[in-house]
Amino acid sequence: MPVAVAAFGLWACGDEAMTSAAQCTTKECLEQVGQSAGIISGGESSSSSYAENSVESSSDDGSGSQGPDSSADAQSPTSSSDVAISSGASSSSVLGPQLSSSSDALPGSSSDAVSSSSRGHHQSSSSAAKPEVSSSSESTPPTPVNEFVEDHRSECQIGNIPSSVNNAKLPDPFMGLDGKRISSKADWKCRREEIGAMYEKLMFGTKPRNPEKVEGSYSGGKLTIKVTDKGKSGSFSVKISNAGTKDKPKPAMIGFGGGMMGGCGSLGNATNGLDIAQITFNPDDVAPESGGGMFFNIYGGNTNNYGTIIAWAWGVSRIIDALEKTPEAGIDVHHLAMTGCSRWGKGTLAVGAFDERIALTIPQESGSGGASLWRVGAQVNKQKGKQFVQGLSSAGSEGKWMISSFKNYDGKENTLPFDQHMLVAMVAPRALLILDNAGQEWLGEVPSNYCGQASKEVYDALGATENYTYSQEGGHGHCQLPNGQFDEVKDFMNKFLLGKDAKTGKIDYTKNTQTINFKKSEWIDWETPSLK
Repeated sequence: MPVAVAAFGLWACGDEAMTSAAQCTTKECLEQVGQSAGIISGGESSSSSYAENSVESSSDDGSGSQGPDSSADAQSPTSSSDVAISSGASSSSVLGPQLSSSSDALPGSSSDAVSSSSRGHHQSSSSAAKPEVSSSSESTPPTPVNEFVEDHRSECQIGNIPSSVNNAKLPDPFMGLDGKRISSKADWKCRREEIGAMYEKLMFGTKPRNPEKVEGSYSGGKLTIKVTDKGKSGSFSVKISNAGTKDKPKPAMIGFGGGMMGGCGSLGNATNGLDIAQITFNPDDVAPESGGGMFFNIYGGNTNNYGTIIAWAWGVSRIIDALEKTPEAGIDVHHLAMTGCSRWGKGTLAVGAFDERIALTIPQESGSGGASLWRVGAQVNKQKGKQFVQGLSSAGSEGKWMISSFKNYDGKENTLPFDQHMLVAMVAPRALLILDNAGQEWLGEVPSNYCGQASKEVYDALGATENYTYSQEGGHGHCQLPNGQFDEVKDFMNKFLLGKDAKTGKIDYTKNTQTINFKKSEWIDWETPSLK
């Protein structure tokens, strides 16, 4: 790659259907839904139309001014007083299962809460919303409900969230806020929501749910999303290339900034030959790191209330809302992937964690605040005697990514009631490919690797090991995917977007230049259950 092009790519990086079928309670209803919604007899969704339903800038994770060789690395992290926490996680609408067989759709089904469909669709819960029943004496089909929504928050009671614990090891992702460990796949639904509520209260700020109105309009390869909520409105647009048609929608990859189309978060030529649409989302259109933006114009507040990362995740959720209502955009909303690199890798992980409509999440080199452990990063910095890995105070202040009070945990990482393996776990059991760059120490080569290995425990527990791969390889520039990781990208996209056979599910850091030895017993003092 010419030097000028490579330099531009790094600068650009910054830092581092229809809705699913109605749920029915009678055989006749299911047959009607199957005819009208294009549901194949085996329960597999057809592809017919969908109706409603390292040189960087000075502010970067791996910037020249903050990188391992700069004097900024040695600066003392800001001291903090007692932790000040902003409160609150709110409710959202109900998510029922995407149909994988007719029996799966029935309320009260005994099917596993985490089951994959024949085409690698979303993993889904068997605890679906009960349809509204007409008060008329006449026998009528139940009112259809949307089974394809962001999360299950409204179904779950969230207990008291601790602001501080005393735990030098990685917190147990299977231990509920009530002090009881979950024992089934069905339990993961609400445990996942508890974890999300913890992140919203302590780190990201609460993601606004259920806007009053989301509209979409499509023209000339551009989707415009208009959101109305809290008495205010705002709009932004995304570019769509290689789209399908209303009758033959295509799976799509949503990419931050340049996404996989070039620039930050680029998956390079790894996507060549894959017939998928590409959706480019510029997060500055929703919440620029410099402040202000559409999100804050609607919801008010400041970094005490919301970080930019949760605002970006909100923006992607609104894109999906609009796509559901705009079938002419030619996008198969049930096969959506998300990618981004560096700071947008952090955003990518948050998008996948907080919206279950994302079928495949591919965070690239996400670093501190992404798929990298706070506790291990703090240990590495202590051993090095300087800020070798981006510390919590630095990450908690840069780019307004997190609520301002989160930086008060700097130096107190062991008091966090979560660590980043739990944010990663929120994606489970849906498909997740984590791509990391060995040698980019500011992004945390060791804490990222350990996070990748600890996160696998949740996928194993859910019987979804094949849906998860952690890949770390060095010898390449920041956000420049090496050829050695191309096959992993292709395999995941073929399997989870295109429904083709592919081998996935592994931990791979064989191409690292240094030896990394994850001692499970040093960081994990809980047993990984086999959830039924």
